[in-house]
Amino acid sequence: MIWFNTKGSIPEGWHELQGEDVLRPKQWMLSFLERAESNGYSVIEPPLVEYYSHYQDLALFDESAYYRLFGNDGELLVMRPDYTLQIARKLADGHEPMRVAYAGAVYRRTPKHSGQPHERQQLGLEWIDGDAPDMELIASFLSMTERVLPQDGLRIQVGSAALVAAVADEAGIPERTLRQYLALRNLESLRELADTYQYPLIAKLPFLIGDSALGELREVAEPGLTAAIDEVERAVEHLRSIGLNVSYDFGQTGDFDYYSGLTVTGSIDGRRVLSGGRYDSLYGHFGQSRRAFGLSLDLEQLGEVIL
Repeated sequence: MIWFNTKGSIPEGWHELQGEDVLRPKQWMLSFLERAESNGYSVIEPPLVEYYSHYQDLALFDESAYYRLFGNDGELLVMRPDYTLQIARKLADGHEPMRVAYAGAVYRRTPKHSGQPHERQQLGLEWIDGDAPDMELIASFLSMTERVLPQDGLRIQVGSAALVAAVADEAGIPERTLRQYLALRNLESLRELADTYQYPLIAKLPFLIGDSALGELREVAEPGLTAAIDEVERAVEHLRSIGLNVSYDFGQTGDFDYYSGLTVTGSIDGRRVLSGGRYDSLYGHFGQSRRAFGLSLDLEQLGEVIL
């Protein structure tokens, strides 16, 4: 066996930090959690690993991106790729409305030589049950994170997983297939679906972005899509009314298959720093029925635009 000399090196995709790169995200997370707790949110720190079966078939990306390992009894585990499912697993049996805050690392393999880390620091809020409209929860999140996330230069885009589900239903195609192709921006496969099922809107969805997207979509949408389109329009108009830079993205779906309503992303200088949305269907994964909405910040990406 040949032993390679790896002294002084670290595995590809992992970063060794020092100084401000260590302190700044920790300060952001501590400031955020303290503010959240003082505002009545429950601060949660789930375990680093979960059973793989909890995450199986939920990702819209390739599940080889999961970091898998074996437990003491040989069970297949996964290093946390996402906080939302962990919170749902913990709260699935509850009955009272909950507001939850978290901050920590998530782990997903990134492409070799991409320069992107496998470990990313996040912070986020989750609302379980309750009566507040989604648009107000988005505004609440931005208020709670204002010490961390600069709103100057922040561009928010709103879409709808409910719209994607309605398109799949109207066209008669598997919803997960459509979501995966949209999440991966597999334009060729989307065109093939549009041709096969004779539903041209499928191929247009990734390009329905920006202010003109609403009118373009309404021109071709079947009646079964109207409710989802109206919901997105109301959210965009509300967020604009409080001074935010907001537009449409009807092709976004989120990274996981549990989103069921509004989806939200936010970017600064082209880097996606914010993501989330409504995910009522996730609690069904644990045999329960609860309404839920969540948003998170990617502190790695945020650190690249706040120098």
